[in-house]
Amino acid sequence: MKRSIVLALVLAFAFSAVAFAGVQDFGKFTVDVPAGWTANQDEETVGIVKNDNTASMSITYASTEGATLKELADAFVEALKGKNLKSEDGGYTFEFDNGNGVTSRGVLNGDKDHYALIVVTGAENAPDEVMAIINSLKEK
Repeated sequence: MKRSIVLALVLAFAFSAVAFAGVQDFGKFTVDVPAGWTANQDEETVGIVKNDNTASMSITYASTEGATLKELADAFVEALKGKNLKSEDGGYTFEFDNGNGVTSRGVLNGDKDHYALIVVTGAENAPDEVMAIINSLKEK
């Protein structure tokens, strides 16, 4: 009897761990998407949204087409009417207000061939989940 209770607890824990997050493959990268979040891909951009719409992020992985990261950062800041462009750890960060007037934060990194732009909105509403998603990002 005691053995079956322990086995049931182990199985319950295993299933809850699987339900917490699932690795999703988006061609050029994989990312863990937590339970309660939905991910959709539109060409080179993956949108990941918390189901209650309190937090979201997008990950764009694309060719630099010969542009430098600085040129790309300047172009994104201009296109998004951004501000506070900063060079950090070989990449760039900036902020902009999205269409709803909510401040979003962008992080741009890459090399001479490809860049990754991560834009996060509402990180303060799900800081642990947002960091877990970012930390799980793996280039293929």
